[in-house]
Amino acid sequence: PPPPVKSDFPPPRRSSLVKRGSALFAAARASFVRSRGQGGASVDQLRGTSGSKYEGYANIHRGEGDFDAFNIFSFCCGSRSELYFILIKGFHCFVFENEDAKSPKYAIELINRKAVIQPSHDTVIPRVPHPGATHDTGYTTVHLETSLGDVEYKFTFANLENTASEFCNAVAVASNDASAEKVRERLGHQNLLHKRASMKFANAIGAAKAKDQPDAPVGAAEVMAGMPAAGPGGY
Repeated sequence: PPPPVKSDFPPPRRSSLVKRGSALFAAARASFVRSRGQGGASVDQLRGTSGSKYEGYANIHRGEGDFDAFNIFSFCCGSRSELYFILIKGFHCFVFENEDAKSPKYAIELINRKAVIQPSHDTVIPRVPHPGATHDTGYTTVHLETSLGDVEYKFTFANLENTASEFCNAVAVASNDASAEKVRERLGHQNLLHKRASMKFANAIGAAKAKDQPDAPVGAAEVMAGMPAAGPGGY
């Protein structure tokens, strides 16, 4: 019998699934826009069909300053909630009030960022144990730093399996992916790599919610930018 004819077209079922997925993310993005960022970007919607690089609970503190000694993990963004649910996908870390929130509170850009685990004596124990933790569970603090070493955020994780190290690995992957995308854009090659609809959706939501981050503390870059140029004899 003659050999079967090979088709250059994908199976109809796969094609229909791709179209259906794209339509779902388009609808979610429209909901996000209509609600002015307050809906349409839940944890499940950001996970999509490809999942995420990292998910978990963490206490979050903005900047280099110390945690509030009386109200452990000072009130980030004016919220009295001490614990946040975070998800890393695409080029951002999404910060949710809880796992059931309809949209992230804000997103953190991870390009040119690195996560650094701190010594145990620099970790503050939260007042309320994290989900799955007991009063005997240890905790680890991780600094999210810029390329200049400024601390933008402090995350504290319960020592459940390898939570802190998994977070650091996810940040490294996201940062590298974001940097590679910038290079492709400069070369005009950004359309050569096919992206899943869920990844495009996550990056679009991340770019929008990054504007909702709490005010950044003054770091080394701002200090250097504000310094007058040195004369021939120096300062």
